[in-house]
Amino acid sequence: MPCNRVPRHENRALASLPPSDLAMLARHLHVVSLGPGAVLQHQDHPLDYVYFPHDGLVSLLAVTPNGQTMEVASIGRGGAVCPVFKLDVSKCFLTAVAQVGMRLSRIATAHLQVVQQESEALNRALRACREGLLLQLRQNLVCGGLHPVERRLSRWLLETADRLETDVMPILATQEQVAQRLGVRRTTVTLVAGKLQDVRAIHWGRSQVEILDRARLETMACTCYADLRERMRTLLPLDPTVART
Repeated sequence: MPCNRVPRHENRALASLPPSDLAMLARHLHVVSLGPGAVLQHQDHPLDYVYFPHDGLVSLLAVTPNGQTMEVASIGRGGAVCPVFKLDVSKCFLTAVAQVGMRLSRIATAHLQVVQQESEALNRALRACREGLLLQLRQNLVCGGLHPVERRLSRWLLETADRLETDVMPILATQEQVAQRLGVRRTTVTLVAGKLQDVRAIHWGRSQVEILDRARLETMACTCYADLRERMRTLLPLDPTVART
């Protein structure tokens, strides 16, 4: 069954701030709308902005010298598209791409650094977002090296649905896109997706993928899904994953 909806009008990390701290940010925040495939930041390019999604999903991609990509983390409205380590880095560590049309609050990195000097609550929120990214990076590294594609794809579908806060995902228009995210061949995704459809865990249509049986899909996913969800629950109590359990 589709999951219960929650309000989508704001970013949860920003919503966690006291009104006075949010007011310090407000005059520097600008709401932008981006279409599917829009690039928020390029790997190895200057870091100009930090983004706080209101809805939708951002993929963080590692890009090889020959242009191949692999998703290493994803961010919904429970987090921020910010540096993995610290704000005073000169270049972006990863490429960030909007997976669907979405709205975000954007702030210049220089302005954010100024507000950080006055707001411990903002520092706590950003630390939690960064630690959440590091958790994803670690879990994805282990998962990609140890687990078969069927379990990895099941996990990826569940986590994507959690970030989007819906079990009907327009993000998955092509299996080629998913193959690039997982770092596997498209034919492999086609084969594994067929198995998931055969047991009616999902329906993979032309323009969307729908999770039909979440409980079954969870049994087919690797243990990384439940492990990361529990760790994120502790670290980011406002993450949308929590609202779904």
